[in-house]
Amino acid sequence: MEQNSIKEKIVARLILFTALALLMWGGLSYFTSPLGPILSTHKNTNVNFLILTKPGMLISYNPELKKGVITNLTDKETALPAQEIAKHFKLESIPYILVPNTQNRKLFWDNFKDSLAVWPQKPYKVIHYIYSYLKMRLTKKTFISIGDFILISYELPYLRGVDFTVKETQKQKAKTKAKQKTPKPEERQITLESKQQEEDSILVVEVFNASGHNGLASDVARYLRNLNNEGTFKVDVINFSTSSERQNKTKIVALTKRLGALKELSKHLGLTNTEIHYTEDKNAICEARIYLGEDFKLPKTAK
Repeated sequence: MEQNSIKEKIVARLILFTALALLMWGGLSYFTSPLGPILSTHKNTNVNFLILTKPGMLISYNPELKKGVITNLTDKETALPAQEIAKHFKLESIPYILVPNTQNRKLFWDNFKDSLAVWPQKPYKVIHYIYSYLKMRLTKKTFISIGDFILISYELPYLRGVDFTVKETQKQKAKTKAKQKTPKPEERQITLESKQQEEDSILVVEVFNASGHNGLASDVARYLRNLNNEGTFKVDVINFSTSSERQNKTKIVALTKRLGALKELSKHLGLTNTEIHYTEDKNAICEARIYLGEDFKLPKTAK
């Protein structure tokens, strides 16, 4: 028993020493890394990450807004050097490169969102996160310095899936069976609006039941209207109906750049781990569409 106690003390001290060392390293990184001033002062600029899955994805994160925009790349764009990617998408800086073990883009993103969701409840998951970084670093699958890695790690615990927006492009009706052209880079980017630009007005939404459970869209519409009537959240449901397609997962499609209001909407619906999808629809009569999937559960306060 005494021997086990000694081992536990040694392990505890090693963990404490490691934590202190990382904190000191993180403090030093503020002076040596360009990320230090950007993240610590919450600067209104984008930090870009090129994730080389197959195909790749570009994540642009704004520390002031605490929001990220995801651009899905084509195979041809994925093969471009980081400098060319920066020119191609007119980025403010050359993106940091990561080559994850998971090459499937959707699987990587789902794992990343899950990690953000479980860290507060299961901090030991961070060990796997650190191991993955060290493995990528040693195998030269990323050149993110240890200092930058620590600074980025400080930011991640405060983020959830809802803090990221995926830009979707509308499918164009092809008159022929010819392969559709890839939209231009500028057509797939989102310019995030600052906090001052967020209008304090009612958010207009539509709700569609894609879960297969009868009455769910009606229940959600009633719940959201009650939030508005109570003064909890300004939202108006102008339409609710059944979707023509069944979906496993709930999805919020933004038709406006009021991403702050949509983030709050997601929280009221218990969808903090669900990213927001952005698309353009000139004929839309609302600012967002909510597609309720089989995974959706009505918040307890609404029951």
